Amino acid sequence: MITLSIAMNNRPDFAAIEAFARVAEAGTFRAAALALSAPVSTVSVQVSRLERRLGARLFERTTRRVRLTEEGRAYLEQVRAGLDAIAEAERAVSSRSNEAQGRLRVAAPVEFGQAVLGRVLGRFAKEHPGVAVEVELTSERVEPVRDGFDLVIEADPCDSASLVARKLGAPSRRRLVASADYLALRGAPAHPRELARHACLVMGTRREAATWRFTRGSAKLSIVHRQATANSWALVRDLAVAGCGIGCLPDYLAAPAISEGKVEEVLAAYAMPAEQMYAVYARGRHVPARLSSFVAALRSFLEVWPGCLPRPAPRTSAACELREARR
Repeated sequence: MITLSIAMNNRPDFAAIEAFARVAEAGTFRAAALALSAPVSTVSVQVSRLERRLGARLFERTTRRVRLTEEGRAYLEQVRAGLDAIAEAERAVSSRSNEAQGRLRVAAPVEFGQAVLGRVLGRFAKEHPGVAVEVELTSERVEPVRDGFDLVIEADPCDSASLVARKLGAPSRRRLVASADYLALRGAPAHPRELARHACLVMGTRREAATWRFTRGSAKLSIVHRQATANSWALVRDLAVAGCGIGCLPDYLAAPAISEGKVEEVLAAYAMPAEQMYAVYARGRHVPARLSSFVAALRSFLEVWPGCLPRPAPRTSAACELREARR
């Protein structure tokens, strides 16, 4: 206890030093108290405490004003530079905290990152040149604090009091898509039951059952069928574009392919399960501007995605004409 008491007594009394400097500048305790938003009695006690600590009288007090003693003027010259340095440090930190800059480490699912993040990062980099974004695309489960990421984008975040999980846009629904050439040759299914006679491109592994679930009003259907299986959404998309069958894709991959005219949506009247993406980061009193700005950019983009994509141009291919003739 004795050692602790001595250590505490040797620490500068910054509140008392600031009160002393304010009184010296203002000329009265009342004016200093107004500047500090503190009672006059508090300012007087702080100055008296500082004088006792220094063992010197800093002010000559009268009924109307106070005047620095010789020791007070010498002390003010010494502490003013330190107070100015502290004020400058506070301004620098405050400015830095309000400006998006520094390194931002982001983790995201591989295919979501490839489909979406590139569209966001280009604009973000132009608007916030002081931020160095490091992106790691992974299929593994990642935790922000444990794995050293400022932000993790994922669909099914764990419920933790130490983490913040913010929704990114609307839920991304699944869509069934196929190329115009495939549909011209095989026809477009009018009902999920008709998928049994189609080549279905499935995301998963060969050991998993391929179950596609549909709802239309109160009706619910589950269809199990497969033609080809891949453990990559991008590969399923590429197979569909190549005319190999009907693929089931998340909206962030299906929408660009549809807008570019590479595939067409089938069974659009039947809703499929949706997936909500989240921005997950460590909970704290102060969120760095670089993080809050990036989350805001993601949310702003995904609020209008995929409606921001252009509509596909009308198709006039031979395959399209063949399909029209068959109708």
